Amino acid sequence: MSNPKIILASASPRRSELLKNMGYSFSVMPADIDESRLLRDKTPSDYVKRLSLLKAEKILAVNPDSVVIGVDTIVALGNDIFGKPSDYEEFRFFMHRLSGNTHQVYTGLSVVDRNRVVNDFIRSDVTFATMSESDIEGYWATGEPADKAGGYAIQGIGGSFIKCVSGSVSSIIGLPQAELREILNSFL
Repeated sequence: MSNPKIILASASPRRSELLKNMGYSFSVMPADIDESRLLRDKTPSDYVKRLSLLKAEKILAVNPDSVVIGVDTIVALGNDIFGKPSDYEEFRFFMHRLSGNTHQVYTGLSVVDRNRVVNDFIRSDVTFATMSESDIEGYWATGEPADKAGGYAIQGIGGSFIKCVSGSVSSIIGLPQAELREILNSFL
């Protein structure tokens, strides 16, 4: 297969921007999957690996001559997963748990074509500053946390609450660029 089409199976504008910045030509085709956590998802890494692979395989099924990238990012504290907050009360709960603590951000990364499957994850550690009630309320009022895993964006206003990061910042944003480049180079 020469010059296969690359498809990003995600509606995330952050992921699209990161992939574009890597210099690849690609199209975007979001994959609508059931993201419920299953009993076999014993760890956060099991969960993101499964979801990223489901997304990639769903899009590959209707685009068999393509290379498809599936990605999923979650925030976890121990085995507890923090998705996108459904409302202010859930966001407030997240912030109280993350405040002053180090948590993990897991990004599942799957790249598939009709002959190969790469399915892995990247883990980064993020340490939050201690947040006051005023910080939490003010941050929610910006609107930024509503559609972000864990209720914050490291590349936005939420970055002002981050004390320390160990790992891949691009993975925390949603697309592990260095790891993806290495994988794509083996496919193209």
